[in-house]
Amino acid sequence: MLNGANGKQELERVNMFIRALCDEMAQTQAHQVKSTFQNAAAIEMKEALYELRLRKLLISALVDCDLTADNTTNH
Repeated sequence: MLNGANGKQELERVNMFIRALCDEMAQTQAHQVKSTFQNAAAIEMKEALYELRLRKLLISALVDCDLTADNTTNH
């Protein structure tokens, strides 16, 4: 399981990947060339973005859960 520091680092990495993928998708859409390859790439990017956002949600829940558990057990 992720501890607080590792969880925050992993969350930062996922956020970085999400930003990079969103930027790449915007650039791809800006070129307005609709080839079969680009359509397939766009689908793959959307799926990857969905998976990254799901990973971000899960990591956030784990990190928050760990922080809550630490706060309740430390007296």
